[in-house]
Amino acid sequence: MKSSVYISAEQIEVIGYVGGAVKQFVTYPLAEGTMINGTITDAAFLTECLTAMRKENPKLFTDPTLIVDGSSILSRRLVTPKLSHKRTLQLVRDDFADTTGDRDNLICGYHKLNAEGGADAIVACAANKSLVDSYAAAFKSAGIKISAIRIGAEALLKFVGSNPDLKKASFVLNLIDGFTQVSMIFENGNNVFMSRSRLYGETKEQKFQNVLENLHGLINFNRSEKFSEITRCYYLGVTEADMRLIEALNPYGDISMGMLNLFRNTKGVLPPEAHFVYLNMLMPSDSIDLMAGRKELDKHIRHSKPKKLWIPFMILYILLLAAPTGYYIWQVYLVGKDIDEANAYLQDAGVLEKQEMLDALTRDTSRYRGMIGQQEEMAAWEETMIRASSGLLDLFISAYAGVDVTQFAFDEKTGHVKISAKCADENTASFYVDFLEDSDMVKTIIYRGFSYDSNGLYSFSIDITLNEPKEAE
Repeated sequence: MKSSVYISAEQIEVIGYVGGAVKQFVTYPLAEGTMINGTITDAAFLTECLTAMRKENPKLFTDPTLIVDGSSILSRRLVTPKLSHKRTLQLVRDDFADTTGDRDNLICGYHKLNAEGGADAIVACAANKSLVDSYAAAFKSAGIKISAIRIGAEALLKFVGSNPDLKKASFVLNLIDGFTQVSMIFENGNNVFMSRSRLYGETKEQKFQNVLENLHGLINFNRSEKFSEITRCYYLGVTEADMRLIEALNPYGDISMGMLNLFRNTKGVLPPEAHFVYLNMLMPSDSIDLMAGRKELDKHIRHSKPKKLWIPFMILYILLLAAPTGYYIWQVYLVGKDIDEANAYLQDAGVLEKQEMLDALTRDTSRYRGMIGQQEEMAAWEETMIRASSGLLDLFISAYAGVDVTQFAFDEKTGHVKISAKCADENTASFYVDFLEDSDMVKTIIYRGFSYDSNGLYSFSIDITLNEPKEAE
């Protein structure tokens, strides 16, 4: 019996299945803080839980595959020329290099989308090898061998692509996983935007109010990109009671809310929060596999290392040592003769005069080179001046839902950004500032004031100083 495993912040979920039929579903609770955003923070405790599950259900862990999701799994949509698999992986690795600064630690993969104008649209994914190694080590310590590690974002895309009602539709798909929300915008069946946000609130009403506040940012993004108006929102990871609460809180009367019937063929044996572990069960063998990617990364690093050129030189040296001793004596004699002739030439008065002229030319050349070097340094300095990029604009304007930026001023010479924005309350503004401070691009943030407008929205202004851009590796 094969099995699918997913580890959320609250519990370990395992499905045992044969073909497409679910045979068993078990869970094991986790202490708070064991997992944070898909990253293992207490490996020892997780190993204990996995060991206990394996002892209670040994048949469930004979051939398991794992699916992972979280902010540590990087993903973005790219449009690439038609390339081989190896070249596409290299392109993905290069694209994520500016995110981590160490491409030799990135495990990369990609999922093909529909072709666009002769080019391939892909969802590129990357994870640090330490993340994959931590999962593999935890399972190995529990006596479990993982056959593959799949990615949650790809599982959602494959589900939409296989659903006849969705693969040509325009809608928003929201997945609620504990206090994390994954939102994906689809335009005519193509995924055009993906975001991840943290949900806040002590009650379900507050939590789902936060869900609907995030929808406001998606609507603004959709309009800024001139996509179709959002008229449908689907939800995964919620119960029917949760869905009724969302519909009751929904402030957008022209947007219909509904649940996706993910488990229609499972006869009701799975709860709503089993979305990822069930989707992993449906993943084909050609899906992104971070375990296989780990091996490809090792191969890539080996091939990138410089060749050991000292070996052929050592062989040549040994051969030379084996030559007749007399040959070396004769060569020493000839070299001595050449040295005597060279010394006589160098002491000649005419040669000494020419040497003085050459020294003068050398000094002039050095001065000119210094002037050229100063010019090149000035040009290099000008190139280091910060310029606005799509990544910068995304960070301040669209990466955080719930905050509408009304004014944006950027001075590329000083690296200062001035922002005026509106949001529902001062907590949302504070979370927005915390979100910006976590970015590697931001150095400091200073509040400049706040007020409430006529609609009761919290208006605030901040001054941001950006970090200097890192030099390319």
